[in-house]
Amino acid sequence: MKLADLPQPVFDELCHDEKWRLDIDPGFDSKHEFWMVWRHFLVLPEESSPYYEASEDDLAEFINFEGYNILLPVERSHHPYIRLIRLLKSSDEQSLTLFLHDSFHETWFKDGRGARYGFLAVADRYQKFDCDFFLASYYHFAYLIHDDYQVAKRVMARKKEQ
Repeated sequence: MKLADLPQPVFDELCHDEKWRLDIDPGFDSKHEFWMVWRHFLVLPEESSPYYEASEDDLAEFINFEGYNILLPVERSHHPYIRLIRLLKSSDEQSLTLFLHDSFHETWFKDGRGARYGFLAVADRYQKFDCDFFLASYYHFAYLIHDDYQVAKRVMARKKEQ
């Protein structure tokens, strides 16, 4: 599934500020969590900024884990660096909880201790306009502990071997 394949009514609905917002904490050195609207991840700004030139790589894109198409508030340029640590399904399969490892900012991952830096996402099923995917409503920096930390360390070791 690709973002470009979504029908216009889906974009219109997801960009509606009062219907679909997400609680986000970009992590690492961020001091505050905040909410954002999905429009920022789905549509390029109409006017360019003098400080930052936005491109298609700055937009979100679907990522597939265990057969589920999931839209995370993460630029598509991060996707090669994101690894699934654990996925939990709700009993009715209408929500997913994901523990993720995103090593895009490689300076944070120089040794095994860096494996503890992860993300927690909660995504709800979106089933309208003949679409069926999961949309994150929560995306937060999280410390991976216990088994999740061990899995992340193995992920990092494999990445270093490549």
